[in-house]
Amino acid sequence: MSSFVDTRKPETDSAWFAEACTDSHLLNFAGVYSHKRKGIDVGKCITSGIFTLCGHNWTIGYYPEGKWSSYDLAFDLNLKGDAKGARFKITITLLCQDGPRPPMCEHSSDAVILDPNGSSYKPHPFSVQPSNLRQQLTCLLERGDGTDVTFNVNGVTFDAHKCVLAAESPVFRAQFFGPMKGKMGESIEIRDVEPSVFKSMLHFIYSDSVPELEDAGGNKDTSVVLAQHLLVAADWFGLERLKQLCERKMYEFIDANNVATTLTLAEQHNCSELKAACLEFIKPPEVFAVVAQTEGFDHMIISCPAILQDLH
Repeated sequence: MSSFVDTRKPETDSAWFAEACTDSHLLNFAGVYSHKRKGIDVGKCITSGIFTLCGHNWTIGYYPEGKWSSYDLAFDLNLKGDAKGARFKITITLLCQDGPRPPMCEHSSDAVILDPNGSSYKPHPFSVQPSNLRQQLTCLLERGDGTDVTFNVNGVTFDAHKCVLAAESPVFRAQFFGPMKGKMGESIEIRDVEPSVFKSMLHFIYSDSVPELEDAGGNKDTSVVLAQHLLVAADWFGLERLKQLCERKMYEFIDANNVATTLTLAEQHNCSELKAACLEFIKPPEVFAVVAQTEGFDHMIISCPAILQDLH
């Protein structure tokens, strides 16, 4: 028996290339927060119109309050029709609406095969009720069940739960369970905070939302003033998420009348992005001339004179 290796080149050759396509679609969400007023809760979906990418039809499902819990903004990408086993790599990017900025977040999938009108997974036979923990905590606050601490805020009292407050606020955690434990008493006096502001802050701690900030009767000035006061309270009690929500609301409504006050608060409470936005707004000479005539500007010069260096 003998063996040999054939080193001759084949007389013909061929290659097969999979057809690839890259495409994108921009979907604008207008009036995101207005959906809350329309009763859209956790697990409730808003579906886009049909659009085409790479020759296939798609829709996007948007969950303003999250698909499974209120902590996560959720999206579903749904294939409409038969893709005949095509594989897709999907990237969803959440962008700011106001000018060129880095993406707020981005998520990419591995290559997947999608079934028509759904994902590559079979439907699960069991349904799971969406989490309503925040709603239950809010009801607990409103009913006053099991409260163990009382706040006296300029003559108005509020009952609350130490454990809930400590879970959200490092300041309350230190007061109730740190070195000061047992020395605070069952009644705590809060100064320099308006009762309405403290009430909104308490509601946020329990519910992770501030309805008053969104539903100010359509009055921009009311929203801005509340955001300004809440930002101060949030900074005092270490509520970073509430502080960020207030910063965003103040940013949305920056104008010549309130920018100086907003800039002062940004400087005093270490809001670097908000401060930068205010300085950019004031930069045009014609805008600065108007801002310089406001009471907020005079207060800013007295309370934060170092800001003058940033204006030049």
